[in-house]
Amino acid sequence: MAERAEEVTAVREERKVVVVPEEVPEELTVGKAIQVHEAARAPAVTVYNKHELLVNLKPLVRKTDEEVIPVLRDPYTKRVDGFVTQFELIVPTSHRSRFTVLDFMHEFPIFKPSDDLLFVLKELEDKRVRGAPVADEEGKLIGVVDYYDILRVLKHKLPGEPELKVKDVMRTGEEYMIDWNEKVNKAWHKLINKFLPGLVVVAKEEGNKAKGIITYKEFVKTNRWFIHREGEHMSVPMAKVKTIMLRGGVPFLRPEDPVSSAISKFLVFREPIIPVVDEEGKYVGAVFIEDLVGKLARLPRKGAVKTVGKEAETVSERTSS
Repeated sequence: MAERAEEVTAVREERKVVVVPEEVPEELTVGKAIQVHEAARAPAVTVYNKHELLVNLKPLVRKTDEEVIPVLRDPYTKRVDGFVTQFELIVPTSHRSRFTVLDFMHEFPIFKPSDDLLFVLKELEDKRVRGAPVADEEGKLIGVVDYYDILRVLKHKLPGEPELKVKDVMRTGEEYMIDWNEKVNKAWHKLINKFLPGLVVVAKEEGNKAKGIITYKEFVKTNRWFIHREGEHMSVPMAKVKTIMLRGGVPFLRPEDPVSSAISKFLVFREPIIPVVDEEGKYVGAVFIEDLVGKLARLPRKGAVKTVGKEAETVSERTSS
């Protein structure tokens, strides 16, 4: 029995398909072959009152970790008027904020079920949103989609394991990190002004050793970050990044790790950024989920594929068999 198991494992290794990155026309990419309805899911939070205070959505989002909150005309027709995301929830800087859902509601994009993932990704980047609703021809809500949903579908639709490493999709530079002794308002400004989903938190006194991350989710989940800009007087010292950062359970990657490791960690931990560190745990760069998703969606659906082992096959040969 043990010998038979070893034989099966050996055969599987011989026929392991690896997707080789290469420039191909859009119609031959993985993302072009997948329609957005395949990634859509029911939202955990919906809004029917456009005049609802934005700060009132935070408790609901904390419980569900929902990325996209559709704004529906009423609970009966379920017609989509727009949506907000977690990112908009961090814009109000005070408990007394009077900003409403309508003040920050996006009217576009709202995707059709047949839209392909390449189109979806371009629209998300162009409109600077991290997810959006999917509606039918009558504007009735079908579901919502975010980068995690797209990554989940891509993982299952890829014809093989991507021949990519973390260093091929990571960003480098000090603009993607922040010292843990900085005040939270500096982190907030970097996230808002640069439209970044998160930053790697480092200890500069330890040679930029990575300590964790701070993302828009931390600002949504805590009440200790408020900056008191909207007519309030500063009553307490500004908190430091280390007080609200996510440090426990933060995944890390190495530059030479296979990109499949990044895929798994994004889907398990559902954080928008993963630090990339060297052997000493010092900051090297960061992988953002949108960069990873964009790279995977543009992998060839047909064309350059090879197997690790004795046999070789192309994607077109494999998919037609």
